[in-house]
Amino acid sequence: MRRLEQLLQSNLVCTNDVLYFFFKKNRFSCEITSGGLLWKCSWQKPGSSTVTPLFRNTATLDGRPYIKTFESLTDWTETCIQECLDEYHTRYSSWKRVRHERLDQPMEIIYKHLQEKKLGKEPVSEINCSLYEQIAALTDLVEQTQSQVRLWEQWFVTNHPGKTIPIASIIPKEPEPITVELSETQPFVLNSAEGQYMVLHRLNEVAPTECMEWLKSNGSDHFQTILKEVKERVTFDPVVEAPPNWSPVDVNSAKLFVHQFFS
Repeated sequence: MRRLEQLLQSNLVCTNDVLYFFFKKNRFSCEITSGGLLWKCSWQKPGSSTVTPLFRNTATLDGRPYIKTFESLTDWTETCIQECLDEYHTRYSSWKRVRHERLDQPMEIIYKHLQEKKLGKEPVSEINCSLYEQIAALTDLVEQTQSQVRLWEQWFVTNHPGKTIPIASIIPKEPEPITVELSETQPFVLNSAEGQYMVLHRLNEVAPTECMEWLKSNGSDHFQTILKEVKERVTFDPVVEAPPNWSPVDVNSAKLFVHQFFS
């Protein structure tokens, strides 16, 4: 669970992300919830399109059944294999076999990204597993309650057409979608702040350290000369293309520059 919590804190994975693995063509999946817990497990048998929920109502909170959570990939995979397939003598490498659905990568690779970037170097806060389990249990109870309310509202509307539902709904309304008018992308200007940032960013990726130090020492005035030379190096086919127009820059010239600059 420490690893999953580190991945959550580093934003390499997110809550509600789906994880899955295959064993003898059986597909098992689950979701990540707060605290790095795994829940909402399901099982799809070979050759079947039916997805069966797993481990629901197997634990209790204050006497009420709720969904089971797992603290680690190993605990989850072993429970699925043993309880669903009766396989008890199988060594299963969970971090190598379990894949992240959205990123389409094994969890082991994602964790290596964490180590390479040293994002996990910061001390991880102490995890109260019991607290996160209670949060997951309460979340599940809320979802079950809302599902029952929806079914009751559908029954009322069907059996009492034209009548107003006598109680206020406890289900939050979905936010209305925001419509944004998409404007046409404007070409950049090489001597603008955005154009300079793009060029400097590219140079910082490919240029040696002494080149970057030289640019810093010469300042932005000399940088205008460099930009002029860069623009003059842009090539075009006079048979099928018009010459670049830099003042003001047009869309086609901007596209041509970006294509050649990053090629």
